[in-house]
Amino acid sequence: MIILSAFLLAIGVVLPANLESPSRAIESILMPLTFVGLGTILYGIGMHLHLMHLNLVRQLQPESTDDQTSVPESDEQ
Repeated sequence: MIILSAFLLAIGVVLPANLESPSRAIESILMPLTFVGLGTILYGIGMHLHLMHLNLVRQLQPESTDDQTSVPESDEQ
């Protein structure tokens, strides 16, 4: 959230001051844009690892409900 607010602040304050040339405008917005991109990538990697961990924990937990609700098979042939 801090990264996005800093990016919006850079667009609202720094960019209008550097609009006299396109190269200065791009240069003033490039660094905050890089931080937003890297922050988004790190957030995505963290969420992916978190979801993988939750899936692994769910798979490793013993499922006691299957044992209680299963119907015993009978060999009446």
